[in-house]
Amino acid sequence: MQIELPQDLIDRVQQRTAFPGVTKADVIRKALDSLDQSDQERQAIQEGIDAWRAGDVQEFDEFDREFRAKNGISADA
Repeated sequence: MQIELPQDLIDRVQQRTAFPGVTKADVIRKALDSLDQSDQERQAIQEGIDAWRAGDVQEFDEFDREFRAKNGISADA
């Protein structure tokens, strides 16, 4: 597969491959992984907003108690 890229992107990829052992595929893979991570974070935030709008909320003190109990964290930590 051949992909045409604007010169500014080519330059940026080439700058990243100036380090020993770093390939163009490595640079592109990391960029796509970063985009995937951003998409997952955005989705998680949207799910939180949707839950809040639907009234699916919990008081922080209650959440804190449950979280500490579940994870074995003392109340004074």
